[in-house]
Amino acid sequence: MKDYIYQQCVHHIEQPVMITTYKKEVFVGVIVDVDSEKVYLQPFEEREGRFFPLLGAGLIGLGLGAIAGVTLFRPYPYYPPYGYGIW
Repeated sequence: MKDYIYQQCVHHIEQPVMITTYKKEVFVGVIVDVDSEKVYLQPFEEREGRFFPLLGAGLIGLGLGAIAGVTLFRPYPYYPPYGYGIW
C-alpha cells in the first residue's frame, strides 16, 4: 500500500490534492515534494468559501504509511471550456 500511495503522490506533484489519513484527518494543499518516507504538502486556507495557498507557511510532512487516500482537489465547480454546451 505504501508503494501505491507513493506513486499516487509522485503523479500528483504540484497539483491540489486532498489527503486523508487512517486517523480520519484531512489535509488540503499542493504536493511540493515526495521522498521515500514522507509527502510534503503546502496547505491551503479557506477564505469566504474559496481556497488559497498559505503564503509563507511551513510545509506539512505526512508519513506515507499514515495516508489512507490521495485525491485531486477541485475547489471550484468544473465548467467546460467556452463554446461547449449552452449555459
